[in-house]
Amino acid sequence: MLGAVAHHTRWVTLVACLPLERGVVFHRDVIADFVANGCAARSPNSRANTRTFLLRVAEAVLGDEERVTRLKPLNKDAPTRPYSEFEQRSLGSWAEGQTTPSRRFNCRAILALGLGAGLSTPDILSLRTSQIVVDPLGVLVQVDRPSSRRDVPVLAAWEQPLIDLVAVREPDEWAVGTQRTGTNSNWLNDYLRRTQPEQRLRPEVGRLRNTWLVHHLVSGTPLGPLSVAAGLDTFRMFEKLLCFVPEPSLSEVRRSMRRPLRGVG
Repeated sequence: MLGAVAHHTRWVTLVACLPLERGVVFHRDVIADFVANGCAARSPNSRANTRTFLLRVAEAVLGDEERVTRLKPLNKDAPTRPYSEFEQRSLGSWAEGQTTPSRRFNCRAILALGLGAGLSTPDILSLRTSQIVVDPLGVLVQVDRPSSRRDVPVLAAWEQPLIDLVAVREPDEWAVGTQRTGTNSNWLNDYLRRTQPEQRLRPEVGRLRNTWLVHHLVSGTPLGPLSVAAGLDTFRMFEKLLCFVPEPSLSEVRRSMRRPLRGVG
């Protein structure tokens, strides 16, 4: 705390040219300016820690009447932007443009599991071929990790790559990366980094998953089944992704809400 206070006080007096008064130095707005401008070269975590130290000191040295303005979080909890339809088509070209049949097969599977089933990196890396079930109702991915066990129906548009995968791989083989020996998350990131990009575009698993979630939100999939399939314990992720969901028209709202699945009574 002493180090944070020393750097902050120096910036307040020598850079911002403000008076060396307790109510000024430890004013929340002044602290916010120092963290934003005087600590701009630091990492987000370092800036957040510095601000926390200074706010704790301010709480101790300022009276209640001097404590003003709650500050917004430094690390904004903003979700990763979903892929547009054009980007999704480009990712399809990315998969088909890989240099070997094995890479093309893996890349198709990664897209199908991300855009078609919303799987996370740990989900993809833990998936065996036997956990991809093809039946008359479509394709079902059975995620079976200690922290997340669930069944995920695959979007029809992304079923074929997984049907092809089941047809050629042994049930006990990894669905993606048959030669790897473990489930280290770095493997998938490194694998994608080594692939040939399509117009500088390579897939990011988090964005693939968010694209899948937003697709279901726009399509009107009920949040209960969607949260179960996505492995979510709360609706917090949906709240964050609402900024990517187009606002419905009044007629759409009335049409969708006039005929509920269940009556109220």
